[in-house]
Amino acid sequence: MSMKKTGRTVFTAMCATFALAALTTTPVAAEVSDPPPGSLTVEVASVGGPGCRTGTTAVAISDDKSRMTITRENIRAEAGGTSNPSAARVNCMLSVRVHIPADYTYAIRTFDYHGYAHLESGASGVLRSVASFQGMPNPSPRTFTLNGPFFDNWQWVVPDSGPVYKPCGEQRTLNLSADLRVLLGTSDPSKKSYMETDGREVYEFIWKKCPIT
Repeated sequence: MSMKKTGRTVFTAMCATFALAALTTTPVAAEVSDPPPGSLTVEVASVGGPGCRTGTTAVAISDDKSRMTITRENIRAEAGGTSNPSAARVNCMLSVRVHIPADYTYAIRTFDYHGYAHLESGASGVLRSVASFQGMPNPSPRTFTLNGPFFDNWQWVVPDSGPVYKPCGEQRTLNLSADLRVLLGTSDPSKKSYMETDGREVYEFIWKKCPIT
């Protein structure tokens, strides 16, 4: 019999290149800076996809302006057993507006997801995440895979080895997409496998001062 474990299994993508997109427009300063002075505001611009519902998503920036936390309903995919075939894949698309002074810009340094998975032997769960600024090409998604048997909490931490910044002086939304699916593979189809997030994602900011023009 499979037993649920305690604690959390942490996976870190050490070679991640979480580039938002190639930035060839307005240049930014070469040195990382402290966050901008004063208070910052952030708001949800839009929510879409079967993995999340409008009105259930909240976003906040930490007091030290180093992190943005998104809370929403759990995103869950399941397959096998009595599961509806449409439940094997769900996605959620979220756009947020981070209001900052015109002489500052930001990028995402790291992000992390948390959740729980119950994957029978032969099954797998796949989480794909994409982040991009409005009007810029989508990069290749970052992909996290769990292979069964796995019955535990999990945490996926993705550092960015080359962050790309929002163009200086422009107000662009940050688009965040999460796609979660469960594949039965060679597992017993009469047994349900599932993978879910816990509804909380944390994005770490990195700041720069824009050049004076």
